[in-house]
Amino acid sequence: MNATRFSLVWAIFGVFFLESVVLGNWIPRIPEFKSALGLSDSELGLCLLAMPLGTFLGLMVAGRLTERLGLRQSCRITLPLWALAFVLPAFATSGVWLGASLALAGFIIGLVEVAMNTKADVIEKASRQRLMSRCHGFWSLGSMAGALLGSALAHVGVSVQAHFVAVMPLVGLLGWWTASQLPLDEPVHEPVESEDPLFRLPSRGILLLCAMPLGVMVVEGAFIDWSAVFMRSVLEASPLVIGTAYAFFSVVMAATRLSGDRIADRFGDLAVVRCSGLAAACGIALFAMAPTVPMAYAGAALSGAGVAIVYPLAISAAARRPGRSAADNVAAMTMISFCAFLLAPPLIGFMSDAIGLRWALGLLTPIAFATFLLAGEVARENRSA
Repeated sequence: MNATRFSLVWAIFGVFFLESVVLGNWIPRIPEFKSALGLSDSELGLCLLAMPLGTFLGLMVAGRLTERLGLRQSCRITLPLWALAFVLPAFATSGVWLGASLALAGFIIGLVEVAMNTKADVIEKASRQRLMSRCHGFWSLGSMAGALLGSALAHVGVSVQAHFVAVMPLVGLLGWWTASQLPLDEPVHEPVESEDPLFRLPSRGILLLCAMPLGVMVVEGAFIDWSAVFMRSVLEASPLVIGTAYAFFSVVMAATRLSGDRIADRFGDLAVVRCSGLAAACGIALFAMAPTVPMAYAGAALSGAGVAIVYPLAISAAARRPGRSAADNVAAMTMISFCAFLLAPPLIGFMSDAIGLRWALGLLTPIAFATFLLAGEVARENRSA
């Protein structure tokens, strides 16, 4: 790989990394929002529900919007906005304020996800090597780095307001600079007509493929929003341990993703997805029923390995499906699977109030197993859309 192509690959890695740094900083501070605003598990779940609702709205227009702006420009605009949007929740004085600000952040991340995943597929094709799993590996590294930073700042008593006001604008600036290093978009020979609708329903040929990663995305979403609450309220862990539990999940997921392209080349997409579905199902069951912190760490590790590669493989398969533009297919994939990723945590909050957090997390086991059952979809790239 020549030096120019090498730098372009690292630019897309950087975009994925910085997008998740924002989310990583948010995760360990969720229990503080719950405590400061006096929210029950259900009320916190309702606030968290605002983010997937915003994401759903963002994804409805993301495919067409990224085509009109261009992938590079979309990344340059939306990545900084995603970081800056999290300054608003830091000053929330009520559940309504928190929910509204999370809805705005959710709308923006829908745009970011489509732009950066589609751009990653373009770079992957141009470089003639698998990159998608490593892109998501850097996403995992970013969430881990953000979670460690957020945990450390919480541990030394830095307020959420000071934390987010200092960190998020800096991440936004780095995001703009990194996205500016992405390659220019290829000329569009068939320009999007002004009357072409911003939103189109996913085509029938891609629906089952979109459903395939739902199980593992639900597990990943549960770890992001509820692992900290679980470690604090159920296992009574210290503030530092609360954040490092998710960081442990993320580092295993990142390590698996960084080697995922080679794993998929060697064993094939179908075998990888089947093994991943089984690992995710077993891992979330072990975490939910863990009586001790070390056992919870073991469940987090197995879950991290299980959820690691499925979504990157699904994104690549969606981008290669015929019949629609890559941006439209990626938008459809992201709309369904990423909304499940964000929708599961608030639903867990409602179930937790009814049956307890252990059982609410344990019920995700059969959902994760559904990925194993639908694994064949990732190998059907040539079915018409």
